[in-house]
Amino acid sequence: MRINPLMSLVLFMFCAGLMAQETPAKRTVAVLYFDNNSLVKQEEMEPLRKGLADMMITELSKIEQFQVVERANLEKILEEMKMGQAGMVDGEQVQQVGKMLGAENLILGSYMLMFDGKLRIDARLVEVETGRTLKAEEETGAPKNLSQMVANLVRRHAGHMQVKLSSQQSKALSEPENKSFEASLLYARGLAYEDAHDYANARKMYQQAIKLNPKFVRARTRLKALLQK
Repeated sequence: MRINPLMSLVLFMFCAGLMAQETPAKRTVAVLYFDNNSLVKQEEMEPLRKGLADMMITELSKIEQFQVVERANLEKILEEMKMGQAGMVDGEQVQQVGKMLGAENLILGSYMLMFDGKLRIDARLVEVETGRTLKAEEETGAPKNLSQMVANLVRRHAGHMQVKLSSQQSKALSEPENKSFEASLLYARGLAYEDAHDYANARKMYQQAIKLNPKFVRARTRLKALLQK
């Protein structure tokens, strides 16, 4: 039986269309470092600038509709732009970093340890192409609830990006791998030491974090990577 070339082309285009519908393109999201606006213990809370971003990246990665930019890529770009410590100062710089990361959306913001001992996190969702803030969200609670606060922010921002979470994804967000604030701080210090190429102290921080929480997968991953250097 001879197949009509035109019919073959139509069939091919139809099948390609079905495949595109079944596998929609992922949205690329990057998380920038957070600003430390703490009113108390500011120096002690400084490592959370990177640690908080890393936590949010971990939670976002549980949502398969997102392609999440790794923190190492952000660190490399900030070093090239000489912005590793100073942070972003205006919308144009935020936009520039977002474009260099190939991201469609950015999540950035600040955190504050307040006089009453509560921790406040402000996270805003930015559209890279326009530099426009699409939505701003806030979470305030006890530092021990940091992991759940981050998961709540991720869940709400996913909704703002028109992403409907499956029951499996919702369950994953409700079960963060680390619920210890002390372990989170140690891990964040480890990241800071590692970025400064002080690998000995980075290993110590990760080991201490794992001692507090043996199920802290992210800390184990970083420690394993350093032990192989």
